[in-house]
Parts: sequence; C-alpha cells; structure tokens
Amino acid sequence: MGSGRDRLFLRGIGDSPFDGFGQSSVSVQLDEARLTYDAPDPDLRLIDMAQVELLKGPQGPLYGTGALGGVYRLVPEKPMLDRVDGAIRLGLGTTAHGGMQGAADVMANVPILPDRLAVRLVGYRIGQSGWIDEAGRGPNVNRGESSGGRIAIRAKPTGDWTVDLVGVAQGARIADSQYVEQRGTSSRAARLPEPQETNIRIASLTATGPLAGFKVTGVVSTARQELDVRYDASARATLLGGSAPATYRDDRRYEVANAELRAARTDGRVDWLAGASLLVADTNASGDLIAPTGEALRILRFRRSVIEAALFGEATYRISHSLRGTLGLRLFRSAVADERREVASDAAADRASLRGSPSAALAWQANDRLLLFARIASALRPGGIQAAVRPSDQPTRYRADTLRAIDLGLRWQHPATGLSLDLGLFTTRWSNVQADFLRSDGLVITRNAGFANNTGIDTTLGWRPDRHWTITTGLLLQRARIGSGVVTVENPDRRLPVVPDVSAHGEIAYGFEQAGWAIDLGARASFVGNARLSFDPGLDRQSQAVTLTAASITATRGRWTLRLGIDNILDTRANSFAFGNPFSIALGEQNTPVRPRTSALSVRRRF
Repeated sequence: MGSGRDRLFLRGIGDSPFDGFGQSSVSVQLDEARLTYDAPDPDLRLIDMAQVELLKGPQGPLYGTGALGGVYRLVPEKPMLDRVDGAIRLGLGTTAHGGMQGAADVMANVPILPDRLAVRLVGYRIGQSGWIDEAGRGPNVNRGESSGGRIAIRAKPTGDWTVDLVGVAQGARIADSQYVEQRGTSSRAARLPEPQETNIRIASLTATGPLAGFKVTGVVSTARQELDVRYDASARATLLGGSAPATYRDDRRYEVANAELRAARTDGRVDWLAGASLLVADTNASGDLIAPTGEALRILRFRRSVIEAALFGEATYRISHSLRGTLGLRLFRSAVADERREVASDAAADRASLRGSPSAALAWQANDRLLLFARIASALRPGGIQAAVRPSDQPTRYRADTLRAIDLGLRWQHPATGLSLDLGLFTTRWSNVQADFLRSDGLVITRNAGFANNTGIDTTLGWRPDRHWTITTGLLLQRARIGSGVVTVENPDRRLPVVPDVSAHGEIAYGFEQAGWAIDLGARASFVGNARLSFDPGLDRQSQAVTLTAASITATRGRWTLRLGIDNILDTRANSFAFGNPFSIALGEQNTPVRPRTSALSVRRRF
C-alpha cells in the first residue's frame, strides 16, 4: 500500500490486506517501546540499527494481545559512553522505467560526561523516484521521500544502572498510488490523484539495573502515528451520497502509551521473569467525500479507546543438565470502547474482559551441537464493532479471536564443517478469525470469518566452509486454510488471504582483501508464491508468484566504505499485490508491480 501503510503478517497468520480497524496480528516494537495497536507498520527506516528481531507467534504470554503472528522488533544502536564517533553517507540511485533518487544519512555519537552520559544523533532522507506512469499526467507519478531522525541519550547514574531516553520522528510522502490495471506493465489510465502522507513520533524511557538480587527493567513509551490518504472514489460516489468525480480522504490518528515493569533472575536451578504492564491506545479516524469544489461530506467517524492491564511471568526449570521446561502465563484485563458513525447508522460498544494466555515449552540439549524443543503457546485479540454489511443494516459486534499453536523443532550445528540447521514443524488453530471485508460502497468493515488451521515446515540451512564463504538457504511450506462453512460452493478456494503456500530464500557471500581494501560480494534471491486477496468471492483476486534477485559489492578501507547494489536484477514486473483502491477494486483488475530494477551507489565516511 506504500510506506507507513503496509500490514505485517508472520508465518501464515493473515486475515486480510485491507486497512480496517481490527487490531494488528503482529506487534511492532522499537527496542522496548511498543509502536502499534491497530495501526499499520510505520516502516521505520533501518538507519543506524544494531539488529532486527523476529519472534514467531503466538507470543501472547510476554507480549500481550496483537502478537498472534509474532513480534517485529527493531533494536537501534545505543550511545557509546567512552568515545566520539560519527559517520555520513551519501547515495545516488536509478530505477528502470523511472528516474533518479538520492539518499543521505548522518550519525554523531558524543560523550557529554565520559563513562556517564552520551548522546547519539541520527538524521536521514531517502528519495523514491517513482515508476508508475499515468495517462495525461506523465511518468513516475508515485515518486516520494522519507525523512526522519532519532536522538538517543544514555546515562549511567550509579553503579550498574543504565537509563536510555529515545526520541524518534519520521515522515513519508508519496505523490500517488502504485497500482495499475494490467499485469506486466507500469502504466495505467487517468484517475484522480491519490497521494498519501504518514508520520510517526516516538518517545521512550528505559531504566535497567540490579535491585535486591534481581535484574529490574522499567519502560515508559508513547507513539503517535498519523495517516492522510486520498482515494479516487468516483466509482462509488453515488453510493456514498455524493456525485462523481470525488475524492475520499482517509484521515487517521493512532496513539499508544505503554508502561511496563519487570524483574528477572537467572541464578539457581530456576530462571524466571515476572512483570506488570499497562497499555492505553486511542484511535481516531474520519472519512470525507470531497467534491472538485472542495466541499466535504463526512462519511465515517471512528473512535476507539483501549486500556489493557496485565500481569505476566515465565519460569524455566532445569530438570537435568540437558533438559529444561518452561511455563509462561499472561493474565490481562482489556477494556475497549468503540464508536462508529456513518451517514445511515451509529454504533457504540463498551466491553471489558479478563483473559489469560498460557505457554509451555520443553527443550533438550542433546549435546553441544543439537537442541530439540517443543512449545505450546496462545494469543488473542479483543472483539469490536461489526459495522453493517449493507449501509441500511444495523451494526453488531465481532468476537475476540484466539490462536493456539504447537511447535516442534531442532537446532543443529557442526563447527568442523561449518554447517547449521534450524528446522521447525508447526500447527495452529485460529478460532473466530477477525478479518476485514469491503462493503459494496467501498468502506472497510471487520467481522468474524470462522476458524482456520495452518500446518507447515520452516527450515533454514547455513554453511560456512571457511572464513571467506557464507551460504544460507531457507524454505517455508505451509497450508493455511479457512474452515468449512465460510467459503461458498462457488468459491472453493479456502486459502487464508495474502498467505502463500511456498516461500524461499537464498544468499551467498564472499569476503576477501585486496590492496588494503576489505571487499564483500553478495548475491541473494527470494521467492514468494502466489496468494489470494480476500475471503469475499467477488474479490477473490490472485497475486502472482514473485522471484526477486539482488547483488552487491561493498569495499571498506579505513574510514571509507563504498557500496554498489542492484535490486530486482531480472526486472520482473510480477503482480505482488492484487489491490490498490477499495472503491474501484470490484469493477476491474488491480495489480501492484514490484519495484523495477534499481541500482544504487553509496559512499560512507566515518569520523
């Protein structure tokens, strides 16, 4: 859908691609700060990041509601207390069938009080040249840019205590949407402009240190996300109470505040962690139909207020030298108040529930090379307002959905040969699946779609024969299907939306030194199988299987780093997403081609 508007799905937990008001199935975090409740992924740029973590779901016991699919966590580099550091990077790129784009980022790390207080500053701007051509408006209409910055302050006030204060701001602007009507092309017919603007502001305070023999962590964070998106709604203007041509403005404000206190202890035969958290989330959205004269007609008003308080814990018991068992539990009370107002109907729902998310795991360290494990876990999302399927109907409510999963796996490594293997077998049962649907007038509604099952195998094989070569391959096979009674006879496809049965990746890297330069060569390929768009038989469109290839060369000498990278080497224009505009999707085909071949050269200098 574009930067700051995409929805994340992990390992077969896909409800729908439409941007409705259901809670996300993946929890997005920046270090210890939770960023989203029902908002899309903010697409924070990976500038000056230490690592990216993926925890496959469900992760309800430690991370709460909205972690059905898992957790996506970005960990930025921390301020260094003992030295000054800095870097600047400039980049220039070109996109086939598009144009030029530039990028720049800068980082500065400055100790204020040696070994006590330091600040780290990051700023960046990343351009997007665009690659969609539109009749009557010219080439590259979906050009845009992202820019932002981060300030991080680290202090060691006393002993082993560490305090981190972080502030982040990022904004993205794209001049137009990136879908077309015909597969295999990047051109489309004329329509009203569909620009989008997204912004996010984050602040967090984290304190960690020893207290009475425990490791204690306290976190307070807040995130505010803003979306302003326009659609050409001419095709549904009459149903919405207006007349064509018309633009639909989707304006949303998301706020999430989270406080968490936890303590952990790892000495003795039992390792444990216990804590408490309080989350407050507010969503305010409005939809207006705008005539060419600028006159606006309010179509939709949605408000949500969430207060979620939880107690959670996890304990690992060393049964023997090689065997350990883990139990986890989260008890939480979730109070949700929803209000949805439309031209023909109003609805409000207040509900509170006390629920629990348990987990259990058993791990056997057979030797220093082989680990076997089994895990059972669960997570859920609260219910909400089910808007009327037809504008004339009365709204009802949709129920909470619950995901339960069983994982069996192994991790094996052989230092002598450099081989390693991660292998996982999983099966999930998803009850009362919450999914977004498109109504006849183009508005998105959320309702229960029945139950679903997913069974699969997830494997990664690595090989490092010597210090020069690194080879990694991965394969995910899964069968995610909605239960009987949900799909009609006329539409027997029971696949969950947006979930491919097959996906795979491979990467090969070679590093060496030449004339004082450390040179790294890399090549990678990824494959994502085809998928369906929606449960709705009228919108059961198919995206294509997508194979992407890329290569890069990086050369480092002293403080200088040069990098040349090429993405989508084969310049495929496969349809990666069969959707673009909710008001016209029912009238014809929509396709989102992947970004064409893009080459980029960057120069980085450390100071």
